[in-house]
Amino acid sequence: MWLGSARYRRDFNTQWSQALLYWRRSAPESRPPGKLRAIAQSGLMLSELPRVWCRPETEMAMEVSGLQEMSAALSKGKGLIFLTPHLGAFELAARRVAREFPLTVLYRPARRMEIERLLRTFRSAEGVRPVPANAQGVRQLMRALKQGGAIGLLPDQVPSEGEGLVADFFGRPAYTMTLPIRMAQATGAAIIWAAALRTDAGWSLRLAPWKVRDSQGEETFFDDLLPSISLQEAVGLMNKEVEAHIARAPEQYLWGYNRYKKIHGQPL
Repeated sequence: MWLGSARYRRDFNTQWSQALLYWRRSAPESRPPGKLRAIAQSGLMLSELPRVWCRPETEMAMEVSGLQEMSAALSKGKGLIFLTPHLGAFELAARRVAREFPLTVLYRPARRMEIERLLRTFRSAEGVRPVPANAQGVRQLMRALKQGGAIGLLPDQVPSEGEGLVADFFGRPAYTMTLPIRMAQATGAAIIWAAALRTDAGWSLRLAPWKVRDSQGEETFFDDLLPSISLQEAVGLMNKEVEAHIARAPEQYLWGYNRYKKIHGQPL
């Protein structure tokens, strides 16, 4: 992909350079991640998909933390919203969570019908219910939450026109989805971050409720903070949390996904 696609190299380099500039300004003492390793990790993400899709036992081999807390939160009956950035084995995260309780996930259908049929076939898994990123899919997500169920979204996926707000992402304006925030406001569902990272032993899945640290260093649950902040502030905090997740394993982020392809809902 790197050698054969100029567009992929352009998108990768643009976003990689933006993140490096941001890190150098905000944390100049930190060691910059390796670009060649990031390119290789993107290739690894593709090469591991057959195992993820075709071997159901794969997700059970993951090291997991936070499952008991998630089950307890789900028992409150208000639903859970899982947010998983384009980081590590993000497709594996949904499959593992769905082993514990049903999960409705939002996805953007492929433009070509034959590719869409292929993805729909291989992405199907026990407990995972994919719904398209359109009005019908959003209604199904809301229905799942109102029934006390769990849903999953990619918070760094560029939304359609009219469905997002502009907020900084690594110091550059990026059109950002508002859907998970608005759903949490409407239903009282808790927002959970899920990150499935590659390790020397395989994969590690970390599930954790969203906590926000204030200027004094005190942590507050985002659910408690949400009623007192604007939608714009909440979206900005969401991007900051995505940045923090990426900083834990920057080489495993999908830098080739064009995060800055729209501004104010319009293509650049």
